[in-house]
Amino acid sequence: MKTSIFRFLPIPFLCMLSACSFSPRYSFEVDSICNTKLGMGESFIVTSGNPSINENDLRFGEVSSYFKLIMNNMGYFETYDVIRADMIIELDYYLGEPRESFSVRSVPMTHTIPGRTYSIEVPVYDDAGKLLRYTHEVITEPDSTHTYYEERVDTQTLYEKGLRATAYDSRPGSAANGPTQLWNINVSITNGSKDLRKYIPFMITAAAPYVGGNTGKCIDVVVSEEDVLAVLSPPESATSGIPTE
Repeated sequence: MKTSIFRFLPIPFLCMLSACSFSPRYSFEVDSICNTKLGMGESFIVTSGNPSINENDLRFGEVSSYFKLIMNNMGYFETYDVIRADMIIELDYYLGEPRESFSVRSVPMTHTIPGRTYSIEVPVYDDAGKLLRYTHEVITEPDSTHTYYEERVDTQTLYEKGLRATAYDSRPGSAANGPTQLWNINVSITNGSKDLRKYIPFMITAAAPYVGGNTGKCIDVVVSEEDVLAVLSPPESATSGIPTE
C-alpha cells in the first residue's frame, strides 16, 4: 500500500505544495507496532538505542532533535531525567553494508541491410506488337531495417539506510516484570546513495504519522522535501538545520 505524507497535512498545505511537484520524492518502508494507546501529555526522554552511538555525539543530537520535535507536536513533553520520564525512547539509525544488485533489461538493437542495385532488360515494341529492341532499366531497392532485442545485465551498488525507535514504559511500577515496550517503529530505504544524513529528516517525516500506532504490515510512504519542511519546521525563534541538498 502506497501512502503519502500529504494526506496528513491540512488543505492549505496541499494547495501550497501542489505548485512544487518537481522536488525529489522518496519512498520509504515503514513498519510500526504498539501494544497500548498512549495518552497525550506524557513525558519522554530520548536515549541511544545503539551502544556504538554516543548520546553526546553531534550526529545523535541532530537526529534526536528531529524526533523530539515530532513528539512535541504530538503533545508529549521532554524531560531530561530518566527517573521522571514516563516513556524512554531508544533511537537508532544505521547505514548498511554495500551490496550488489543485478537487473536484466532488454535493449532494442537495429540491423540495416543495404538495398541492392541491379538492371533488367525491358523489351520495346512498336504499335503492331513487333519487338524492336531491349532497353536496360536500373532498379535500386531501399535499405531494410530489422529490430531485435539483446539482454543487458546492469549492476548497481545499493545501501540500506534505516531508523528505529522503541518506546519503553518508565512509569512507577511498570518495570516489575521487566521493561515493557509501548511501541516500535522501523523506517528504511534502499538505493544507490550512502548519504545517511540526507535521508534522516525524510525517514523521521515518514515515521511521524505512525509513531505510537500500528501499520499492521510494512507499508510504503512517499515523502518530498516540502513534506520534511512542513513536518519538521521548528518555531520561528529556532533554526531547523534541515539539510535539503
